[in-house]
Amino acid sequence: MKIKIYDRIVGDIENAIRSGALKPGEKLPPYSELAAKYCTSVVTVRKSITALVSSGYLESVERVGIFVREREKEVYLIAFSPIANINEEITRCAVEGISHALVRIGDDREERRATELKRIFYSDAIPVGYEITALLLGGHYNSDTLPEMTEKNLDMIQKILNGFEVKKVLEITMDMPRRYIQEKLLVDETTPLFCFATTYYTTEDKPVGRSMLYVAGENVELYGKSFLK
Repeated sequence: MKIKIYDRIVGDIENAIRSGALKPGEKLPPYSELAAKYCTSVVTVRKSITALVSSGYLESVERVGIFVREREKEVYLIAFSPIANINEEITRCAVEGISHALVRIGDDREERRATELKRIFYSDAIPVGYEITALLLGGHYNSDTLPEMTEKNLDMIQKILNGFEVKKVLEITMDMPRRYIQEKLLVDETTPLFCFATTYYTTEDKPVGRSMLYVAGENVELYGKSFLK
């Protein structure tokens, strides 16, 4: 079956954009040059280009030319709560301690001042999760009252960190953590633990904190849900 010149032009340009041969922002040759390349009329080339503009592959800038359009990416918001993946009912959460620490967040090479919050999640009397959350400090702060303020505003802090306005990078690994964490969860050294490591960023990609949640492998069921933004 013979392919029409119109379809050939459209297909060639689409394939070039998808393969990266034509990059976003790159200017296409003039209509006359394309017409000569495909041995067709300028009218046919114009119709092909118009179709590609309509489908979003190209954009026309008046008196300047035709350019490859920056393709919009599908952005998904992932509703994923590490705590929700514990298959035991959480009946109680206890703050074990609030202290100051020096931490590295994300790709930072330097250590930064942070408030470190440690919590234990219980199912009845059994500890099923141990979480260490570090929140970066900025400016001046009162080291004497900060722990008290952190605990007082814990619900608000968690609401902000878990909101869609804060960007998160989640990494889930299974490892053998330090002995004191094993002791907190009442497991021995042969029990592998899931580690849910979440790094928090502002919309400008500035790190604001991180959390590490440790859960015994037998107490984890992984699931999540995505929403198209």
